[in-house]
Amino acid sequence: MTLLKSEIKVLNFSSRSSTLVLPEASCEEKYSPDMWTLCVHPQGWIYFHSCALKVVTNQDVRDPGICELVTRSTANYPLPDLDDQMEVQLLVSTDAGQQGMASLFLVINHKHCVASYDLREVKDENVHLLDPNTLNRRRRLYWNYLWNHPSHVPTPTRAIPDASDALTWYFTDNLISGSRSLAPFSKTECEDLSKVLRQMSESCNDSSVAKTVFLAWLLREVCSFRDSEHYGQYTQKASQALREARKHAPGHSKRRPPPWVMPIVHLVINLFFFGIPSTYYAHVKSSSEYRGRLANVQQNWEKYIERLVREYSHFLLVSTVLLSATVGLLAIPEIHEPARVSATISSLASLGSIIVGVFSIWRHQTNTRTADSFTYMHNAQRNYLGLYGHAMLLSLPPVLLVWAIITFTVSIVAYAVQGFSGVDPTHSSSAWVVIGIFVVLLAAVFAALYTFSIIWKFKHKAWRIQHWKALWNRRRTHSTNAILPKP
Repeated sequence: MTLLKSEIKVLNFSSRSSTLVLPEASCEEKYSPDMWTLCVHPQGWIYFHSCALKVVTNQDVRDPGICELVTRSTANYPLPDLDDQMEVQLLVSTDAGQQGMASLFLVINHKHCVASYDLREVKDENVHLLDPNTLNRRRRLYWNYLWNHPSHVPTPTRAIPDASDALTWYFTDNLISGSRSLAPFSKTECEDLSKVLRQMSESCNDSSVAKTVFLAWLLREVCSFRDSEHYGQYTQKASQALREARKHAPGHSKRRPPPWVMPIVHLVINLFFFGIPSTYYAHVKSSSEYRGRLANVQQNWEKYIERLVREYSHFLLVSTVLLSATVGLLAIPEIHEPARVSATISSLASLGSIIVGVFSIWRHQTNTRTADSFTYMHNAQRNYLGLYGHAMLLSLPPVLLVWAIITFTVSIVAYAVQGFSGVDPTHSSSAWVVIGIFVVLLAAVFAALYTFSIIWKFKHKAWRIQHWKALWNRRRTHSTNAILPKP
């Protein structure tokens, strides 16, 4: 900031280093006489404060026109009705067809740390009448105002205790709830912020403007989070029900399918997609949950991409090897038509798995920002079939690979069956041996698939047997006691 010597003869600085007190001058010299204080925000911008008028403005009152306009507008507002430690912020708006006009923007009460557009709400005798939710909203307005205008007032005495209390609760909630915590700050962030608060409590920071900005930012975030959680409005039961409803609220697409479509979709998933999309549906659903922290969103998004890339890489390896084997089978000159058709379908399915997998890996690895995750989940939830449709697309590489393996197996069996049509008896014997081995391996494969599909589920059959056995023993005991004579 540069000031001409002809404009200012003497410079006086207040006790707060970022506040420059302008000397007595006239509006013609671009300064109001003994009225306005130029204040500098730590980020470098300036605003003006008048102790006499109890007014703060972001407009440059060094301009004689704006200075006169702001001064005249104070006559239209009941400034004498302001209590101690109260002030107003004025916003100057200009119209091309009319003269500039200054209007009231916000009323601030530094004593109770509240701000409102209504003077009556923030007067000393009315603050205690505000309900908790409204009081939290007024505090959010105040801290947002103080974050932008920190240089002309000392740090409120309640700032550090309020911030410490909020961080203590967020730290406790992280310990209790773990990854399910909805607190806006993680456990590590709470520890770091608490260390900064302890440093702010030292006497060397009593006149620090940066301290005021930091506390105003922190408490503004606290109030914003409380407002999003309906602070002070619901009972414990109603609040928990609201959180659950918000957590499990389905994404709505612009064109919802008819009710009879989803049963068909589930049938296709279980029959033709082998139930694989269900796994990807759960993965996408868990990754799309927002728990109040952008850091968690980024972390979930990175894990989501890492898992997809890892799985698709494995599928690509198997599909490539299978494609080579299928091409080798097709190169046999005496292969019959059933085997040839099955091998051709297998090669096409392998190619489809490779193409979709490579493209998916490329697209997911090039969009790793948090903003990309919001766009991705928004579009996935709002397509015609919702997350189920997106899960079906994500499962195409493994599904096509499974179909490629099935058709390749069919082609191998068809090629082995060709031996039954030969004249040489040894060909028939070899074909029977191959078919027998195939049946044994097929049974082993089905047993393994069945075992690993239910091994992570509770077996209710044994529980039911024990339940009926205990019930039968209880009845027998009751019948025996009824038959025995009483002593």
